[in-house]
Amino acid sequence: MKKTIFLFVALLVVSAAQAKYIKAILYMNDGSQKKGLAEMVESDDSKVKFKVDENAKSEKFSSSAVKKIEFTDNDEIIYTAESLYAITANIFTGKFSKSKKKLWFYIIYNKDVKIGCIGSNGTFRSNASGTSTINISPSTTYFFGKKNSDALVFGYFTSTNTIGAIGTDSLLRKMSREAFVDCPKLIEAIEKENFKLKTLIPTIISIFDKIKCK
Repeated sequence: MKKTIFLFVALLVVSAAQAKYIKAILYMNDGSQKKGLAEMVESDDSKVKFKVDENAKSEKFSSSAVKKIEFTDNDEIIYTAESLYAITANIFTGKFSKSKKKLWFYIIYNKDVKIGCIGSNGTFRSNASGTSTINISPSTTYFFGKKNSDALVFGYFTSTNTIGAIGTDSLLRKMSREAFVDCPKLIEAIEKENFKLKTLIPTIISIFDKIKCK
């Protein structure tokens, strides 16, 4: 499972960076659907680029009008993006707050609990003086929440340069107390677990599969 999940996340990061139209279904907030082609969205995109077919003129729909998008690539792999709020903790106070606008998350697990991720391809550029280069590695940020929630809570961050799991346990425990406040069994299971970075996603998914909360 681990290899499949991380391959899927890597494909998301690469695919989202490619500005090309692929097969897609837009699920609008008014209950209607639009089938055709769309560009894969990035987390803070305010518009969804869509067209009915290859020969049609491109349209732009406000992200606020779209609830979910299902993309299907040439290998018939389906990527689901959902528009949700992000809940993060203040670095100084630890207090959680919801983002002012919704972001696009790619969903990698969706049962009673939902896991969404935001990927970045990283950058490689010169600094302001041109004397050196700045390399920001590709990364993935994971968020968690109840299936029917309109928001996901930050859980942990990883990049290609990540070599340890410093702070990962405390972040996940903090996340669980915020995201699953009405499910003490789930909070307890996460509190007891000693997470390892390389197996974190499969481990937490196994917890979600075992413990059901209504």
